[in-house]
Amino acid sequence: MSWFRTPLRSGWMSGLVAGALIGLLSSCSFTTPGPTPTPVSLPTYAPGATAGSTPQATATSATATPGSAAPDETAPETIDANAAPAEAVPASAAVDIASAAPAPAGAILYSGEIVAYQQVNVVAEVSGQVLELMVDVGTRVAAGDPVIRIDSTILEAQRAQALAGLEAAKAQYDLLVSEAGDADIAAARAAVAAANAAYQRAIEGITDEDRRLAESQLRLAQAAVTTAQAAYNEVRWMPNIGAMPQSLQLQQATLQVEAAQAQYDKAVKGATQDVIAGAYAQLAQARAQLQRLEEGAKPEQIQSAQAQVNQAETALYLAQVQLSKATVRSPIDGVVSRVTTSAGSMAAPGAPLLVILSNEVKINIPVEETRLSTLRIGQPTRVRVDAYPDRVFNGTVDIIAPELDSATRTVQVTIRPQDEGRLLAPGMSATVELLEN
Repeated sequence: MSWFRTPLRSGWMSGLVAGALIGLLSSCSFTTPGPTPTPVSLPTYAPGATAGSTPQATATSATATPGSAAPDETAPETIDANAAPAEAVPASAAVDIASAAPAPAGAILYSGEIVAYQQVNVVAEVSGQVLELMVDVGTRVAAGDPVIRIDSTILEAQRAQALAGLEAAKAQYDLLVSEAGDADIAAARAAVAAANAAYQRAIEGITDEDRRLAESQLRLAQAAVTTAQAAYNEVRWMPNIGAMPQSLQLQQATLQVEAAQAQYDKAVKGATQDVIAGAYAQLAQARAQLQRLEEGAKPEQIQSAQAQVNQAETALYLAQVQLSKATVRSPIDGVVSRVTTSAGSMAAPGAPLLVILSNEVKINIPVEETRLSTLRIGQPTRVRVDAYPDRVFNGTVDIIAPELDSATRTVQVTIRPQDEGRLLAPGMSATVELLEN
């Protein structure tokens, strides 16, 4: 080692040699008796820490060995010069890391499209003009909310007619089941007598007195027409002649002379078979009414009247149902996605009016046949969409199709994601991860 004895003439040479000597000594291991010291940790500084800040040291547990310090003594720290500095986590990064984490490596993912869980095509059930359109595309509705109003004038008239029919049927029923009084029987007997007299006159024909009376009435009517015509001629040049009383009087006189002429012709020609038949029908009806009052209603008559009441009640109910259909209501909770009518247009039964999508959505994915045995209803899933890349939506398997697609050897599985915030919209592309548990 003659080079070691060579005098060092320059300062930089001395430093170089001293550094080499220290490195050589540090590479050599020396064994000394006594206890083995416990390693200590070097204080670790977070990136971005300012100068003069207090370093954070991490203490490690020490295990006592023969010849080492007692457990209650403070253990020395291990200096780890190769340890990487810990990364500082900014306060703004306080998010749900689990929900925003990407799918793990090796996870089996399926692509699908988000669609509405239910789509309802709302159609008209009655005919009429659309008077009011209460919604537009994007309007959120609840089940039962009115969305369209159709003209109900005809439907209201039909309901009124059905109500009148019910009242008439009830009156007839009440008449049958009620007991007749002496006054009712006396009136019925008088009606029978009058109907019988009219029938006898129709059979015997018109008398000479009837002919003379008819001729006299015809002459009086003709004279009234002549007088009215003369009064009309005096003012016929006036522009408002149609609204003047002379015009109305002439019209009435003309009608009266026509009626008198018909009565005279009937008196001259005698009674026809139609007149005789009509008189006999009125007589038979009067006799039946008298018999019913004297004997009381028969059970079958009461049953028939009750059936008429029931039928009238049904007709009224149907009329009310039709009237209620003039106000079109939403069948589900959802949002209006399309409107195919407008105020003022005509609606017919079955004509499309609008489309409503349910608030809940679903995703249909094709799952290969080999994984069919691992599928079950209620199986948890994770759903990711491009619109919200930092969010994960939990979901479950809702439907597993009962048959496979013979062409692709896959089964359609319906996923029902949890979307309380209504962030998922139909048409979004989605990636589904099936979980084991």
